[in-house]
Amino acid sequence: MTKTMSRFGYFLVVAVLLGALALAPPAQSGVATPKGQQQQPSSQESVAEPATDEFTETLVGDLTARGFLVSQGYPMLYPIEACKEYTYPLLKSCFGNNPAAPYVIPVMKSWPDEYIDPATVNAFGATDPGYSVTYRLDPREAIVIYGKMPPPGKYMGLQTWEWSQDGRWKSKDYDHYARIPDFFPMEYLFDTIPPNNPKSGRVWTFSALGDIVNNFVMERKSGYPFGERRYFIITSDATMDHAVRSALQARGVDDSCIFTEQIPPRDDLGPIEPLGMGKNAIDFLTFFRYAVPDPNYQDAAQTWRTTPPLTVLRVRGSRGVAQRYQSLTFEPRTANSEADLAGDLQNLVAAVCERASSTYKLQSTDCTQPPASSFMIDPVRDYGWIGPYCRKIDMNCNGDQQDAAYFFSRPLPLDSGEVYAVVDTLATKTGNATYAALAVMDASILNGVAAILDTDLEGSAIGYAASVENTDKFFVYYFTRHCDAIQNLTDGKCTTITEDMVPLQGNTTALGDPALHGMFMVALRDYIALDTERGPDSTKLLTPIILTFTQP
Repeated sequence: MTKTMSRFGYFLVVAVLLGALALAPPAQSGVATPKGQQQQPSSQESVAEPATDEFTETLVGDLTARGFLVSQGYPMLYPIEACKEYTYPLLKSCFGNNPAAPYVIPVMKSWPDEYIDPATVNAFGATDPGYSVTYRLDPREAIVIYGKMPPPGKYMGLQTWEWSQDGRWKSKDYDHYARIPDFFPMEYLFDTIPPNNPKSGRVWTFSALGDIVNNFVMERKSGYPFGERRYFIITSDATMDHAVRSALQARGVDDSCIFTEQIPPRDDLGPIEPLGMGKNAIDFLTFFRYAVPDPNYQDAAQTWRTTPPLTVLRVRGSRGVAQRYQSLTFEPRTANSEADLAGDLQNLVAAVCERASSTYKLQSTDCTQPPASSFMIDPVRDYGWIGPYCRKIDMNCNGDQQDAAYFFSRPLPLDSGEVYAVVDTLATKTGNATYAALAVMDASILNGVAAILDTDLEGSAIGYAASVENTDKFFVYYFTRHCDAIQNLTDGKCTTITEDMVPLQGNTTALGDPALHGMFMVALRDYIALDTERGPDSTKLLTPIILTFTQP
């Protein structure tokens, strides 16, 4: 088989079922890095090629000899630019994508009997005919993804979401959020497939089905994962998991390097169903995210993203009864309480307001008594927006996950000279994040367009040390249309939001909702509390404040 065929070919074989579905596991091969070792590859090491044809062909041969159907897909990079070209024109949302890193999406070869929703074809980029990013899942099916992990970085993780389901939200649920003033744009929370179709009986849910398999999870089980080969199984059937896992072991893969993402039969609010290939079945979406590469590996990281060395297989059983997993559970989250810094945060806000007023005579009603609209929202803490809740009310969860505390602002206008200051604790300095990112989103399409990492936020509050304590644990960062006009205020900690990032108010030719042109949103993500595998418990964090300044 040629390399091209290995990546793009469609291998579908029906064989006589031979023996039990589970293959006998061999002795462990010792592929994994020993636990506890922090072995990092040399910065000169290049990214490996995708899995050899021999490995994949032998694995596929073993599975088909046991009576399974096997098809092969391929990985695809989903860069930020793809939103405007593909996603928004079809789906009318970019779902608040994280601009700190592009995503790698496994593209599936569709089964002959699988319904493919025409509304989502090529929604994340052009795929080969017969292939799809979203997929339905047979009750006796497993998605298998494996290959060399990216070079060292701050974070990587694989997660599968329920993408859409048959349903129709109730007016009371819609009205509940529509009545909240200056709230999240409603078209991004409740919409149909295809968008704005009142006759459609299908809605987006984009909701989590469990915790992410991230590098911290991998390291606990199999040692330092960056640059190493790892294997992922996505399935609702424990029997399929065992069969695929055994087949990988037979090819010399250590069991500690294999990770299963279990699709549960229900969550605490209801069933997750129906599975299957039919039009009314729920469908799924899987992303692999790799963020903040080590500076010594920038070239290798770009190569990995451009040509991800990953193999994508679908394995489907032809006989037997599915063995479903237990109900969905999320791991508990913890954090270091930041309550003792609350007074310092108030003093810092006062100092920022005083400097803005005295330096440029900027004015803000937020400075006297910050109103509720000045505090950024945490959708989990404040509204319970996690997978089970969103599925229950047929709401779009916009890809919820448990690996970060996630705050966002209401849509904010830009084109009347406004200046915005975001003030909060820096979670990497309070022990509540491995890395943090402050993001800018174009509110008119819900697209992440810029990211400011914790390394850029660090030290941004030091200029207020004369009147504020613990400034090393805070950040102050500005957004406006023209940062160069307020240089003496910002100490260089400012991002100019250009017209390419967010179109001007009144722009009649720009993509997106015209009512939201000239408006942006700010998002703050604090990823992975230290010494844990999940994002910090946001109830123990101080809420970020965004101050709106205007010209006198």
